[in-house]
Amino acid sequence: MLRRLSPVFIVEAFRRRSYYKTFSWMIAIIGLVALIVACQHLTKTLDEGYRFKASGKTIAEVTPFNHAEQEVTRYYLSSLNGDADLTQASEQANRSLEQLTDRLPNMKATESTREEVLTEIKKLQRQGYESNHRFFTTMTNFKSEIIFNQLVLSKETGSYYNVFSNLILMEEQLGKSAEILKDARQKEEPSSIDQLRIQQMRIDLPLRQDSLIKSLYDVIPLQNDTGRQDIAIMREQMDAYTQTLDDLLRAPKDSTYVALANQAEQYESSMYRLYDQELKQVAQEMQDRGNQIIRNAWLLFGATGILILGLLMLTLSLLRAFRQDLSLLKGEANTFAEDRRQSGYHVPARNDFQPVVQAFRTMTAIIAGLLDYNDAKTKEIKQKKAEIESLFSQNTDPILAMSSDYTIVNGNERFRQLTNATVGWTIEELIHPADLNRMRRALRRSLEGQSQTIRCKMLFDEKILNMFVNIIHVANKEDDTGVALYLSCHDETDQFRREERITQLALFDMLTGLLNRNGFEQKMADALKAPQPGELVTISVRQFRRINDIYGHGAGDQILKDLANRLKHHFIGTGQAARIGGDEFAVLVAQQDIVDYQKLKQVIEHVYEINGEYVNVSISMSMVRYPDDAVAVTSLLSSVDIAMQHAKQQTEGGPVWFESWMSAEYLESVALEAELREAIEKNELQLFYQPQINLATGQVDGCEALLRWFHPERGMISPAIFIPIAERSMLIEEIGMWVVAETVRQVEEWKDTELGVLRVSANLSVKELVSGRIVDYLTDVREIHPGIEQRMELEITESFGVFSDTRVFDALQTLHQMGYRLAIDDFGTGYSSLSYLSRLPIQRLKIDRSFISGPDACSNAPLIETIIKLAHTLKYDVVAEGIEELEQADHLRVLDCEYAQGFYYSRPIPADEFRVWYGKYHEKLLSE
Repeated sequence: MLRRLSPVFIVEAFRRRSYYKTFSWMIAIIGLVALIVACQHLTKTLDEGYRFKASGKTIAEVTPFNHAEQEVTRYYLSSLNGDADLTQASEQANRSLEQLTDRLPNMKATESTREEVLTEIKKLQRQGYESNHRFFTTMTNFKSEIIFNQLVLSKETGSYYNVFSNLILMEEQLGKSAEILKDARQKEEPSSIDQLRIQQMRIDLPLRQDSLIKSLYDVIPLQNDTGRQDIAIMREQMDAYTQTLDDLLRAPKDSTYVALANQAEQYESSMYRLYDQELKQVAQEMQDRGNQIIRNAWLLFGATGILILGLLMLTLSLLRAFRQDLSLLKGEANTFAEDRRQSGYHVPARNDFQPVVQAFRTMTAIIAGLLDYNDAKTKEIKQKKAEIESLFSQNTDPILAMSSDYTIVNGNERFRQLTNATVGWTIEELIHPADLNRMRRALRRSLEGQSQTIRCKMLFDEKILNMFVNIIHVANKEDDTGVALYLSCHDETDQFRREERITQLALFDMLTGLLNRNGFEQKMADALKAPQPGELVTISVRQFRRINDIYGHGAGDQILKDLANRLKHHFIGTGQAARIGGDEFAVLVAQQDIVDYQKLKQVIEHVYEINGEYVNVSISMSMVRYPDDAVAVTSLLSSVDIAMQHAKQQTEGGPVWFESWMSAEYLESVALEAELREAIEKNELQLFYQPQINLATGQVDGCEALLRWFHPERGMISPAIFIPIAERSMLIEEIGMWVVAETVRQVEEWKDTELGVLRVSANLSVKELVSGRIVDYLTDVREIHPGIEQRMELEITESFGVFSDTRVFDALQTLHQMGYRLAIDDFGTGYSSLSYLSRLPIQRLKIDRSFISGPDACSNAPLIETIIKLAHTLKYDVVAEGIEELEQADHLRVLDCEYAQGFYYSRPIPADEFRVWYGKYHEKLLSE
């Protein structure tokens, strides 16, 4: 409708139209702001969606790492089966490790974690699967960091956190268990340490199984019959596995190890099947969520953009209409200014304010909607955090909430049970000082958005607990409650103590508390890597068995403990002592030329007081310098052992330094040892016979069988050279058995000849008597050849403490009861106890040649007379060895010595030559 405007109305209309124009410009500006907000919201939402997709992809990439860990475990399980192809298992494991090496750089983990995994992989590839590695532990830390960093985006963060924690820890335990079983399987009988480790497996695996089963039931729905059936199968498989472990602990058998390997592989197959399903499920869930977020973001942005553009176009059209109206009103105003009563223009009644109001309301609603969406996301994060808090509050492990300044804000019920205070604690009060810096680094990384795992010690009311800690980052940093981090702490104190006990057994000597050989070798390896040169000293207690026999094993143990304490006090701050054998000790000295070893010998040999009795102890000591004489653990030990052999050969037992010529001599003895083994097989050994003369009648009473070795290249090798080698190499028993068997053969060969009246002496070694083999053999010989015991004499060399061994004494008693004559050879050199001498079932003493023809022969005359009288008092015959002159024989005849043996009568000669000599000697005797 057209109407005429009065001057007053024109002014009012002009004012209102100007106001509408200004307000429309405001709406246009708000629309542009809304468009900018919509773009920012799109960018943020797309980034969130892509993060979900990337996290899903990262979780899916954990599967190859699981398979690699499974292949390494299968290698150890294959070693339990003697029929398994270890080469194929090793190749499969190596291929898996090579694939991991290629994948590692692309994994979203901290550089230090990746480096740890790569180091362990390289160690397995270079040093083999028998090396001392931490592969399973580093894989646990690596996968925990990967998975938990991604799980914060999942809808089921708490449930997935539990199930993956238990799966990862079960993987580690299965791998370590397989490695422990492999180590035990390689030995004929599992050691006490192996048994302790297997017992620990028997305890830990069912406990971890229960936690795993419970967490799997939480994430696998009732409708998933296949998944729940797999859980039931896993429970049955673990029950069978633990029962087989019980069988192994009762009686280790090859079949039990094979059964364990099969059961473990079956359990792993079931577990990894569920593991892969859960990884795929959470990865698919996160990728689907990411795709949904991206799709919804584009749809919302499109709809919002169209609406904003429509409103802007409407606003522009209103601005155009207002501009036309203002032009008309300006013309009317000019007409009135010229004093005209009315104009010729007509202003339409249009362009009301209602469209402008509607546009403003719509625009503000769009902006409010965008802001409300952000509020909804914030509420979702808070709800997820509330779910985590609810999960943690019901957890049986201690959980604590921490602010960004590392102050404890709150703790769950278990945490409150461990400590009376839950608020206001700082990290310095909670974490053991030794682990404080590591924990700070882990917390700092967590605040940067990277979930962390760490093993550390925590302090609770003066109790120290070993914890496995998962640090979970709160997505919105720090909320109104002040919580920025959650720390889930699994108490591993009992397990740590058991492992510490096993380590104690593996690396330390239980009697003395010193390092054992394994632990000492590790210390030596570290010392050889250091630039500081040092020394290695070994100490061996002489005749320690005699101490045990005389004073008892309790006294022997006490001497070892006292000796260990003397070493520890003597080397405070300068060396590391160890017990490396039954009666052998070693010290790694940190510097060269700082120890007076003669003084050390005096300190150690100072009299020991045991139960009120004073015991004198003698030691042998050898030393070697590193890196001067050796640069590796094996060569260092070898050098000091060579020096120890020389120290033991010295009667005074002074400290002996290793020298290069000793090594050459040792290599020569090693070569001789190998050739001696061949000599036994090739029949290069031969018996020579030396006559024993009755001094009263001049008749040949018997002969002694003496061992000789004719080497095809070296010629005849003296027994003084090869017998000590045989004793060190444990060949002496085999050689001794050969000597007795050959003597029996020769006695039987001479039975029907003129030599049949002679008694033939054969030497026995202590090892033959201790083992009992010689007793069994001579029992059989007497049954096969009746009466042979009357034509044989068995000699045992006197040595320090030999007769104090009850096994030797019992063997001699048995041989005596069977009718064999017994003699002590080299009497006077071994310091035999007179109490033992009086009780021994012997018939003859043989005076050592050193008394007869040695450099002190003249001064030994009174001693020889005393020995003869002592022997006659005990009703023993006496044979004097080493007769080289007639005067010696005459003098012994005056002293009532019954028999003589030596070069004066004949050198040791072969059996055929001895028969010829016997005939000539007998003729000569008759002619005289």
